[in-house]
Amino acid sequence: MKRKLVLLIMVLAAAFMITACGQESGESGSEGTEAGSKAFDPAQVKTLGDLFAFENDGEHQEGFSEEKYVYVLEQDGVYYRAAVDLPEDVSEALWAIEFDDEDRDQKVRDLVSPLEIKNLENLNEQIPSQEELDKLVGKTGQDLFDDGWSQNGYDLEEMQAWMNHGPFAYIVKFEYDGEPMVNTDDFDFEKEFKDLKVKSVEYDGIGDAANPE
Repeated sequence: MKRKLVLLIMVLAAAFMITACGQESGESGSEGTEAGSKAFDPAQVKTLGDLFAFENDGEHQEGFSEEKYVYVLEQDGVYYRAAVDLPEDVSEALWAIEFDDEDRDQKVRDLVSPLEIKNLENLNEQIPSQEELDKLVGKTGQDLFDDGWSQNGYDLEEMQAWMNHGPFAYIVKFEYDGEPMVNTDDFDFEKEFKDLKVKSVEYDGIGDAANPE
């Protein structure tokens, strides 16, 4: 059975307020204090440990699957994402760590810190323009679902939803002139919204950016 991915959302938005991990040990930890006082220079970041050293200066997300580890860090208003392929031995060691282990976060960092970053993305450069988002107006909810959009919450009074697509979050409003919808414990968002047309889409910041899948 395929293992479920692990996704740790770290203080990237009000909806994801979780305390960040402690200071790293090993190579990255020994440089953390010194690196944290320096200006962030993507060109100087070679390993995940180098990136972790700047963690206290910005918000972050991290997550991993069996094959990949993803880390997102904010520095001076810019979000950077590093994704590395996990060697088999590192992956096995990561999944062997118990979830209730008090030292779990540190053990994860110790395992992945030496891994070399092949590509450090500047996510700010990928934020779609409002002009691009306006092209979604008139599409149906099903069109969005088929394209990989997922909802992270909704407001039936305003007929809007907070949705994720790729690494970003959006506020999507829908056209609706029927009887007011009632939220219930078994409310099926996709069923109720699949035929509704998009009225507007607004960029709402970084979303599920560390999802490794």
